[in-house]
Amino acid sequence: MSEDDVAQKLAVHEAVCAERWKQAEARLKRIELVLIAIVFLLLLGEGTALEVVKRLVAK
Repeated sequence: MSEDDVAQKLAVHEAVCAERWKQAEARLKRIELVLIAIVFLLLLGEGTALEVVKRLVAK
């Protein structure tokens, strides 16, 4: 295997890895948004922290 062959295979490998990383980042971003939405709903959903704050403000 020549030096040029190794360089070409490395370039292909880097391109494939870069594309995979872009896909992984997109998936992680979606997961992050879903988790943020879940936390928001848990904190501000009916009968949770929002109700406690309403009761404290109403006094």
